[in-house]
Amino acid sequence: KTNPSQLNAVEFLWDPTKCTSAFIQVHCISTEFTPRKHGGEKGVPFRIQVDTFKQTENGEYTDHLHSASCQIKVFKVTLENRSLNRKQKTDREKMEKRTAHEKEKYQPSYDTTVLTEVT
Repeated sequence: KTNPSQLNAVEFLWDPTKCTSAFIQVHCISTEFTPRKHGGEKGVPFRIQVDTFKQTENGEYTDHLHSASCQIKVFKVTLENRSLNRKQKTDREKMEKRTAHEKEKYQPSYDTTVLTEVT
């Protein structure tokens, strides 16, 4: 369910004994994106955070159990502008050229979004 006073949040109930997935779609207005100096566009970083709460005896979800988050980067892609695929390819090629020691400084890419614990 959504809360009109919290436009950037959504609540849902899930069964922790079963595998759970959440599919998130991010909508941005075009003014969120700034052109780069040498062409192309800079992605806009957003943070996704999942907070897990336990139901209290009163039926409210106020007992905080766990928080996890990740950063995503959103790019503006249009039919005329296919620079995102080119950027991803270039970034992948640059990463392949780095030494194993240099690669340790970067978070690996995943097919799905991996959340890390918020401390």
